[in-house]
Amino acid sequence: MNVKFAIVFFFISLSALAKPIPVLVGGYEFPPYIMRKNGHVQGLTLDFIELLNQKQTKYAFTFVLTSPTRRYSDMKDGRFQIIPFESSTWGWSRELIESSKIFHEGGEVFITLKEKGKDQSYFKSLEGKTIKGIQGYHYEFVGLSTAPKALKNFNIELTSTHDGNILSVLNKRAELAIVSKEYLDLYLQENPDVKERLLVSKDFDQIYRLGVLVKQKGSPISVAEVNRIIDSVVKDGSWNSLLKKKGISQRLP
Repeated sequence: MNVKFAIVFFFISLSALAKPIPVLVGGYEFPPYIMRKNGHVQGLTLDFIELLNQKQTKYAFTFVLTSPTRRYSDMKDGRFQIIPFESSTWGWSRELIESSKIFHEGGEVFITLKEKGKDQSYFKSLEGKTIKGIQGYHYEFVGLSTAPKALKNFNIELTSTHDGNILSVLNKRAELAIVSKEYLDLYLQENPDVKERLLVSKDFDQIYRLGVLVKQKGSPISVAEVNRIIDSVVKDGSWNSLLKKKGISQRLP
C-alpha cells in the first residue's frame, strides 16, 4: 500500500468512525411524554431526545411515533429500538426487551366532578361508576391487564383522548376518569378555571418508575450505553433543569 493511498484510507476510516450511529426512539401518546397539540407531536420524550443528541455525538436519536397497542409489534419488527418513559411491567415480553436504570417516576390519579357531599371516600369504591381511560394503557385497578376479561368487572370506556376524558367528567358524561398526575398538573395550569371544579384522588392508582426499554436483539445501542448516557445527563444537572423548565416534578408529593 503506497503512502498516498494509506492517507486517503485513514481519513475515510476516520470519517466513518465519526459518523453518528442512528437509534430510533419509539413513543406513543402518553402526556406529558408525548402529546398532540394543534396537529403537532410534542412532549418530554422529544425534549429528552434533543437533550441526548446535545450531550453526545456517538449516537443520533430520532423519534418514531407508535400507539399504545402497536408499540410491542413495532419494537419487535424493528420500527424503533428503544422506548423511554416506559415500564417493563406494561405488557412487554421479557424476551424482547431489557430495561435501563430507573431515572423518572410518575403516577395516575382518578378525577371526578366536585359536588356537594363528595370527598376522598368517593374513590374508595369503583363499583358501578362510569370510568374513562385510555386504550392500551395498563392500570393497577385492573391488575395491569388490557384483556377484556379483566376490564369487564368495571364500567370502563377506553378512548384515545386524554383531554376528552377530562371533559367527559366536567360535562357529566362520566363519573370518573383516570389520568396521569403530571399531565393533569399541566392541564390545570393551562385551564386554571377547571381546578375548582374537579376533585382529585389523593391516593394513586399506580406509581410508576420509568426507564428506557431497549430491544434485546438488533439494537445499535446497549443497555449499558443507555445507562451511561442517562448517568451523564443526570449528574451534570441537565435532566433536572429540563424537568424544571417544563414544570414537571421529579418526585411525587
